[in-house]
Amino acid sequence: MTEMQRGDDEQKEVSLYEKLASRTKEILGETKVKSSKTMHTAIEKAKQEMVAAGDFGQEKGGKLKAFLIRDLWATKEALTKASRTTKEALDPKRLSAGIQSNLAHILPALGSRLEDLGSKLESHLEYKTGEIASLGHLKCKKCGNEIKMHGAGHVPPCPECSGTEFRKSY
Repeated sequence: MTEMQRGDDEQKEVSLYEKLASRTKEILGETKVKSSKTMHTAIEKAKQEMVAAGDFGQEKGGKLKAFLIRDLWATKEALTKASRTTKEALDPKRLSAGIQSNLAHILPALGSRLEDLGSKLESHLEYKTGEIASLGHLKCKKCGNEIKMHGAGHVPPCPECSGTEFRKSY
């Protein structure tokens, strides 16, 4: 047998395999219940139809049937594994744990950053007697008395306790 004949025979065998798979799919499409038993029945029926049509003999049909069953089971196993992996990955408990884990890493850094920002903002809200302040309320840090600034001006000492440190509010 020449290389060319072998190549033609192999291509013919592949075409017969594809035809068997296609006919099996058609037969399965006609059944209401999909199970392992109906799959095997459909493959056998498709094989017998092709034997009767003269596409191949029983031996070649058995070989192609075995290949098809092997491939269908491999596909089923791959889909089962993918389904299980997807189900595990999308499990709400796992997602929740993942979110919690990410938050556990992010929040301390964010908290530290917010604390730094708060300190900076706080320092910008602190005023001392003699400094210039704009419109707003100044609360004495010593006694809590409020001074109302009606416009820009120098911060006076607290009229209640003579305190010199204030916090601004609007």
